[in-house]
Amino acid sequence: MVRKNNTIQRAALMKEALQNNNATGVDFAGMDYAQFSSGVAPSFDKREEYEGNFMLAVGQRQEIENADENSATYVTHMRDSIRCHPDYGPNSALYVQCGYIADNQRKSGLTRGQGEADETNGETPPPTGEAE
Repeated sequence: MVRKNNTIQRAALMKEALQNNNATGVDFAGMDYAQFSSGVAPSFDKREEYEGNFMLAVGQRQEIENADENSATYVTHMRDSIRCHPDYGPNSALYVQCGYIADNQRKSGLTRGQGEADETNGETPPPTGEAE
């Protein structure tokens, strides 16, 4: 069995999302659905070959890894293109269906202190004297 690869899972999600959103004819920064599909197809094809013939596993695994590196470039390009497209963008349903988190759904990352700084006006509290 071929190990799971997040990039290839993401490529499959993107292909399905593009079809579901009728975005197969949309040009994303110079790449459309057909170009994306043909760019990631070798990864899927090599996986099928690999599963059919375990005796050639070592050589085919290298071919899969090489194809996956190329597919990662296509996935990154398509992700960035969807984010920058004026009709879609980082908050679109297409972006979410591709497996990403919309910008407007992300947590802010804001954390608050335990309250010590508020009580002492930002100054460090004096030592308790236990170490004396």
